Amino acid sequence: MLVLLLGVFMIASGFVLYRKRSMESFFLSGMCISLMLEFCGILIFVAKKGGYSREMLEFLFVSIELKTKIQYLVIPLNVIGYMIALGRYLFPFFLLRIAMRYSMISAIRKDTLVKKISVILPAMSLIVYYPGIYKAVTVDRPKLQEFLAEFSYFWILLYICIALILLVHEYFSITMVFFRRQFSLIVICMIAISGLYLLYCGQDPGQVYRFYHASYKWKRGIGYLQHMWDIKAYYLLMLVNVVCGTLGFISLLRYTQENYANDMEEVVLERKYNTARVGTLVFVHSTKNQLLANRVIFKRLNGLNMNKEEEVQKAREYIAVLEDINEALLERMEELYRSVKSSSIYMVSCRLEEIVANALERFHNKCPDVSVEVVLESDAPVLADKTHLCEAIYNLLINAQDAVDAAEKGSEGKVSLLSHDERLYTVIEVRDNGVGIPKATMKKIFEPFYTSKNRNHNWGMGLYYVRAIVKGHLGSLRVESKEGEGSSFYILLPKYMSV
Repeated sequence: MLVLLLGVFMIASGFVLYRKRSMESFFLSGMCISLMLEFCGILIFVAKKGGYSREMLEFLFVSIELKTKIQYLVIPLNVIGYMIALGRYLFPFFLLRIAMRYSMISAIRKDTLVKKISVILPAMSLIVYYPGIYKAVTVDRPKLQEFLAEFSYFWILLYICIALILLVHEYFSITMVFFRRQFSLIVICMIAISGLYLLYCGQDPGQVYRFYHASYKWKRGIGYLQHMWDIKAYYLLMLVNVVCGTLGFISLLRYTQENYANDMEEVVLERKYNTARVGTLVFVHSTKNQLLANRVIFKRLNGLNMNKEEEVQKAREYIAVLEDINEALLERMEELYRSVKSSSIYMVSCRLEEIVANALERFHNKCPDVSVEVVLESDAPVLADKTHLCEAIYNLLINAQDAVDAAEKGSEGKVSLLSHDERLYTVIEVRDNGVGIPKATMKKIFEPFYTSKNRNHNWGMGLYYVRAIVKGHLGSLRVESKEGEGSSFYILLPKYMSV
């Protein structure tokens, strides 16, 4: 069983680093590698030491043949012991650092001294437990040897408790379901991997270095493996290993896969947009020329003097309608051209309330009879280009109202504009109780020129434009939707703290 877990975490550590290169992934991969080193050291030591029951050996190695091969590997006890030491003392360090990385407690995030202090105990333990130093310090000092074993075990448990408390506290501090669901994968993964680590972390490296001394047997470590357990105890140990290993690996897989999928989606959308860009520019230019020519014709028609008064009046009405259509098309072409043409975003510190007010004013100019529920958690400062961010919110509000109209809910239709303070982000949410988005089209809605609406009035650039603006603000755009119930679009902007 332990051999299988060793293989799982070898795969997991490589998978994490390959899929997502960030500080969190580095710490997560460090935890997997540390666990792998500790398991590997324990397996080699157990194989060479012998004296265990056949059931325990089969539990650890799966097959006795594999145990025999490992037993005859030429690896000194000093190397085996320090391999265990590396895994044993680095794991709680990486766990604590990743917990501090995710924690929103200001004293932890801002105070670099706390992070520096967290390095001291793991670094000192790795120095003291270096084979040459450890043997020189503990020779003829059994009490010191036992003190080091007890103290190292104490700070290991302390680090793990602090880390798990920080992660659980952070989980319950999250108010939005969207973020809590995503963060739960991290918490489950950390708890599961820590559970596996705690099963085997009692193995002190000094027990390996001092294998031939009478004092190597202590109440923890490999000593507990020597007892003749009944079959229920073996099953329980196996169950704990399977549950922790499975939960840890699946949570880790889902977390990295989700981040990788988001990154790949960005790449695919960018490729599609670049492919469409050249053709779009040509299309915009030729169509705009035609519409300008139509404007001239409309002016000539408007100047005609027809014999029948009723026909004249009707012609004028048609001309007015065509003029409105023509102007709307020209305006839409300009918007399309602006979204295609690369433009600069100039971000300054501004109040969220001001941006929301501007977006609502523009929305009410188009939909004067529609009321929007507005709930702002706080008027936090954001670093933003007011014009572009206002345009993005306006587009989301128009889409929300279109969804409500399509659902034909009448007075029960509702569009909401909300803001949330959530961990690292200031979140702007546009919510509706309209038709919702089918799962089959969920991934297509951000593609350029994709639309499920009337193509005579919609070009399918709105959501792509919103996503591009949000990305230009160093943020991200997320959506949650249930068909027939409505949708929520989230603009996630990095929190800005004015100095």
